Amino acid sequence: MPLALMRNFETPQDATDYYLMSGDLRVGRIYERQGTRGSEFLWALNGVFGGPREMRVAGIVATFDQAQAALQENWEKWLAWAKLQELGGPAPQSPDEPPHAPDSE
Repeated sequence: MPLALMRNFETPQDATDYYLMSGDLRVGRIYERQGTRGSEFLWALNGVFGGPREMRVAGIVATFDQAQAALQENWEKWLAWAKLQELGGPAPQSPDEPPHAPDSE
């Protein structure tokens, strides 16, 4: 199951900064920064401990799509190593929608 995008609302509105969610669990982050050669995208898995040797927990790439693919690939490597799997759940919210507390209306 692909990880869902949720915009980081703690950053300026025009920033490219997203959390990647597995259900309600925040498993990673992708954000853009200006490097010496222009824009670059940093990605990181958060809260995973251990893992196979070939797994990476962070990286810097040229595009958002590359960052999203790398994070997804390494999340799947960790899930396989940990002998876990994604379960179906409620549909993810829009990436531009602020998070809601479960009991708030």
